[in-house]
Amino acid sequence: MNLDQNAIYCRELARSADKDRYITSLFAPAEARTALWAITAFNHEIAKIRESVSEPMLGEIRLQWWRDAINDIYAGSPRQHAVVLALSGSIQKFELERSLFETLIEGRTLDLQETSFQTVDALIAYVMKTAVPLHYATLRVVGVDDQATRACATAVGCAFGLTGLLRAAPYFFRQNRNFLPAELMEKFKLTDRAVFSLKPSQALADTVAVLAERAERFLDEAALALKANEIAPAARPALLAGAQAGWHLKRLRRASYNPHDTSLVPPIPFHELRLALKSFRGKWL
Repeated sequence: MNLDQNAIYCRELARSADKDRYITSLFAPAEARTALWAITAFNHEIAKIRESVSEPMLGEIRLQWWRDAINDIYAGSPRQHAVVLALSGSIQKFELERSLFETLIEGRTLDLQETSFQTVDALIAYVMKTAVPLHYATLRVVGVDDQATRACATAVGCAFGLTGLLRAAPYFFRQNRNFLPAELMEKFKLTDRAVFSLKPSQALADTVAVLAERAERFLDEAALALKANEIAPAARPALLAGAQAGWHLKRLRRASYNPHDTSLVPPIPFHELRLALKSFRGKWL
């Protein structure tokens, strides 16, 4: 597979910034991988905005740049930016819907708001905007976009996105960012001060446990969808993330739902091989 400089840039960015998604992209046909890397690179560019600006207004300006960049792609005049150019080629080749990228950007506007999520459902709605569209785009790229597969990808995307937040919890807490829903914090008498102290507590573990169990229910939904429908093997790059989420949730459960436990930090052993074996056996979760 011959790659131009833009594709190589996106590949390396995906590999370093979002290793799990990069690994699942390797299960796609060679001609589809560059598109998946471009999509992942785009997602990283908009996801990192909150941590790279000193005030929300600057973040809004950067998000608007990406809104305009997406508009320019669909207008046929992409900007001279490695990720934009790679994404432009992918959008044209696979006829990706503009709404996928607009939804991802819209979701990232919530990162710039100082208000917290009030309910678990509000947090899930955020995940639906910031994670699930990536799985829809992947299905489009690999040419499997029927209703049953999309429903399975929705559940997998919610599980993967919610698990990703739990894995990154210490990172967010160090930035004084708290994604934990207010209704759970009130239930378990967990305060912002306790969260930002970066110390384990039973209240924190109880809160994390509820969210982890919600992610596990999404995986159960995906498993039922896989059992009830014949899903094409080509959908693997969008659905193997369910197996990844399951592994991380199992680790979190063993750590008694303490997000600060150091056993959660190392990468999953034999990650690629284990995914390959699951794929070979047709067991994607």
